Amino acid sequence: MLNTTNGPRNVDPNPHRHIATTRIYEEDMRYEDEEPEIISVLPAVGWCAVIGGKSIPLVAFVALDDARMHGVAVGADGRINLTEDVEKLPAGFSGYVQTNNEPKENN
Repeated sequence: MLNTTNGPRNVDPNPHRHIATTRIYEEDMRYEDEEPEIISVLPAVGWCAVIGGKSIPLVAFVALDDARMHGVAVGADGRINLTEDVEKLPAGFSGYVQTNNEPKENN
């Protein structure tokens, strides 16, 4: 029963219709005309990108609003560009490696 301004009314407990939720409209939506925005910058201490067989130290990992992340290194001009993805450098990205995973001694 549903109480309305016109009095109680019976409600079908098992309606045969679909109810649209916000997931239909927003969760799967992608904006094709906008570049992803940076939502977080995380330190990359002890991480390197392997590019052309060389290990290049990273300064940060950047998290984007489209659920992707990429590493950032110091550029050839000595500047840090958070939008420059090391995975897209022309020398040939082959992966990330962690360099500070040595076992620590307990004192």
